[in-house]
Amino acid sequence: MTKLFISAALGLMIALGAQAAPSDAPPPYAGDVQPSRAQAPKPARQLQPKGAQEGMSIAPTEEDMRAARDRREAGERPPRNNDKRTQIEEVRDANNRVTEYVVTPGTTKIPYKIENRADRPMDTTPGKNPGGTLGTPKFIEFGW
Repeated sequence: MTKLFISAALGLMIALGAQAAPSDAPPPYAGDVQPSRAQAPKPARQLQPKGAQEGMSIAPTEEDMRAARDRREAGERPPRNNDKRTQIEEVRDANNRVTEYVVTPGTTKIPYKIENRADRPMDTTPGKNPGGTLGTPKFIEFGW
C-alpha cells in the first residue's frame, strides 16, 4: 500500500511539473494586432504665439504687470481658494434618515464613505463596537 501511495504521489508530481513548464512559443495571434495611430483631438483654445523678441519665456511682460497693478489699485482682489476644506455630506433615504456619510478631505479630494447603521441591531460579538452605529470607512471602492 505504501509503495502504491509513493509511486502515485511521485507520478502526480512529475505530471504537474511537466504541465507547469513554460512554453517558448509565442502566444497565439501575437503578431496580428496593428498599433492604432489615433490622433488626439485639437485643443479648444489656442494660445497666441509670442513674438521673436519675447522668446519662449513664460514670465509676465511689462504690459501684464501694468494691467495687474491697475486692477489692484481699482480694488480688485484675487479670489481666495477655500477648496482645502474637508466636506462631509449626508446621504438620506426616502424616509429622510441618514444612510451614509461621504467625507471628502480637502487635501486629496478622494472621497470615502461611512455607512450609518443606526436602524440595525447592535453587534455585540467580541471585537466589535457594541455602542457604535457607524460602519467601517470604505476608503477604496471599485466600480465598473
